[in-house]
This record gives sequence, structure tokens and C-alpha cells, in this order.
Amino acid sequence: MPRYLSGEQVSRLVAACDGDAVSRRRDRAIVLLLVRLGLRAGDVAELRLIDIEWQAGSLRVMGKSRYEVRLPLPQDVGDAIAAYLECRPSCCRSDRVFLSTIAPSGPFRNGDV
Repeated sequence: MPRYLSGEQVSRLVAACDGDAVSRRRDRAIVLLLVRLGLRAGDVAELRLIDIEWQAGSLRVMGKSRYEVRLPLPQDVGDAIAAYLECRPSCCRSDRVFLSTIAPSGPFRNGDV
């Protein structure tokens, strides 16, 4: 496995998530969080709705040492998250941002994004 992806590979990965399907919107937001902010899969899986500070344009995550870190929320990442939240499954009453699209919908388990 390569240790990192080239810029072209990242662009192709993001482009592969284009579309209006719920899973495509979710995957695009997740990939952008991973590549643009350098978040770990567990950080993305644990992300809660209250962690997104829309007015301040920032995102709260727990650092490796379990301390809170505020990161800037780039416009494209915020747009991707908002697009996903518009069509996110409403059958699950979870405060987690990202939900599985496989029934029954619910938060990811053990950081599996």
C-alpha cells in the first residue's frame, strides 16, 4: 500500500463521489474531511452535529491526546457536509453526522468509515 495518494489520485477519488445519491454525498463529505483536514477515520465516524460550528466556520474534533481541537472548515468541505445533511436518513435519531446507508441506518461502529 502506498503511504499517500498523489494529487491526481485524490482528485479522481473525490470525483468518483460525485452524484446526488445519499451515499455519494456522504462519501464525498467524508473523503473531503479526510484529505482536506487530515482527519482520521475514527474522527470522522465520531463527528457529531454539535461539533460543526457553521457561524464560526470551524469544526471541533478530539485530538490524539483526547483534547479538543478546533479546525477551520473550508468552504468546499462545509458545502459537501451541508449537501449530505439535506438528504441524510431521518429514520435514525443519532447526533452523529454520518450514518450508514445500509439498513438499519445508524452511526458507524468502531470508527469504520
